[in-house]
Amino acid sequence: MSPETFCDPRYTNALTELVVKIVQAESPVSFDVVSAEMLDKLGITKNSAKLKARCDYLVRNSRLPFTLQSLDDGDESEGTKILWADQDSTYGICPFYRVPVIGGKPRKAADIAIQEAARAAIDIAEEQMGLPRQSLITETAKALGFARTASTTDCYKLCERAVDYAFNQDALSVDDNGFITPSNSFV
Repeated sequence: MSPETFCDPRYTNALTELVVKIVQAESPVSFDVVSAEMLDKLGITKNSAKLKARCDYLVRNSRLPFTLQSLDDGDESEGTKILWADQDSTYGICPFYRVPVIGGKPRKAADIAIQEAARAAIDIAEEQMGLPRQSLITETAKALGFARTASTTDCYKLCERAVDYAFNQDALSVDDNGFITPSNSFV
């Protein structure tokens, strides 16, 4: 499909259906990943401001639920838009987390929902029968495919926010030895 055809309003319904199919297959997934995958499937190799605006319109037209997240301490409204397949899954901990294929590159940290990274943190805390906070953050980053976890990296910020999120959801707790473990009610 040519960029001109992609922007043609006559194809809005079909392209919106494509957005929905991508999100249903990939949820939770960032707006940037949906846009890139949609353009790739249509054979459009160059992205422009006009194509980005069209992708944004198609996502809004799909009326799929989304959350905004920022890995910085800044305003969430300026963060990454994470799209979800259904409204029920936008709140709480994801039932799964994804790892990169063997030899593949991990997703960008900004493209991973905090709820998904929280699932990784909970699973690791359970597998290891508890870890100190710093170790849990590092191991969560490794599970998501990141090799470096310096505190200034986005992957560290994601995993740190994921551990905090799991605490806020009462999915993690601290035992008498200072180790983080899954809460009894969550296991």
